[in-house]
Amino acid sequence: MNYILLSVGALLYFGVISDIIMTTLTVKGGGWMTSKISHWLWNVFFVLSGRNGKSSLLTHAGYVLLVTVMMVWVIALNSSFILILMSETDAIINSTTKLPADIWQKIYYSGFVLSTLGLGDYIPSSNFWRIVTILFSFTGLIFITMSITYFIPVLSAVIKKRKLGIELSSLGDSPQDIVINAMSVNDFDHFKFHMLTLSSDLVEHSENHKAYPVIHFFHNNNKENAIILQIAKLNEAIYIIKNYVNTDVEANIRLLSNMESAINNYIEVVIEVGSAQLKDYNVDKIKMNELKRKGLLKPNLQNKKPDKKMQRRQSVLYTLIKYDGWEWNDVIQ
Repeated sequence: MNYILLSVGALLYFGVISDIIMTTLTVKGGGWMTSKISHWLWNVFFVLSGRNGKSSLLTHAGYVLLVTVMMVWVIALNSSFILILMSETDAIINSTTKLPADIWQKIYYSGFVLSTLGLGDYIPSSNFWRIVTILFSFTGLIFITMSITYFIPVLSAVIKKRKLGIELSSLGDSPQDIVINAMSVNDFDHFKFHMLTLSSDLVEHSENHKAYPVIHFFHNNNKENAIILQIAKLNEAIYIIKNYVNTDVEANIRLLSNMESAINNYIEVVIEVGSAQLKDYNVDKIKMNELKRKGLLKPNLQNKKPDKKMQRRQSVLYTLIKYDGWEWNDVIQ
């Protein structure tokens, strides 16, 4: 028996199984293999698109990535079984002639077993190989089925993500526009209702992002509905309302705490499951010229540099915006 082939096959098997379990059954993000494939494939699409968020090419990245991950799982499981079978010449024999199977016949046997179609024209030569065959047969039944059913909640999360992006875009075209729309309604009644419902939706999106990080790569090339741009706009708007608006609405600021907490939670989730390198982006001043013209700001208030918490949120959101092919000007203008 060739113990090197046996060891490599066994290591590959346990590596793939751990990746499938981490990806499909936990809420800690994708497995080690899935995460690397996801970011590598996204970078390929990103470069080919010219790093342009408006490119229609990026809209195909999500489903291509899902299919690629599943194919890698299937190929890796097959490869692990083939390597293990190759560790012994007569591990598998012809059911009629009793002659040992060659490499092509072992590949055929591996595919038959993992697809749970049976044994084909070949059989295990000993009890040990019968046990190995049973193990891989159950693996094919359980884990390949699990990987296919993984698609359903992912696609559901993608639909909710797109829906949230559209709902957030209805608040306004820019941070200043969001603030102006909020101020135009007495006592924030309409705005408060939106914040209460949308904060819950954003928390759900954050948890989906944590459980299925692959949804990040389902790109929306429509700038008006791209969710990362809408979250960044709302983050700016809430900061303006809390720090710069007239005193007669300050009593309602606490009602924005739910949404602010939801944004903070989203930031923490992105940092936890993301692999993009954070970029420092310090905004010297927040754009508020239109608000000042309409007399919505506190009198004699200087436009000062955002606090450290706000700067951290801006840095994370700026990184995600650049990683999605957009610019910060798409947020503030």
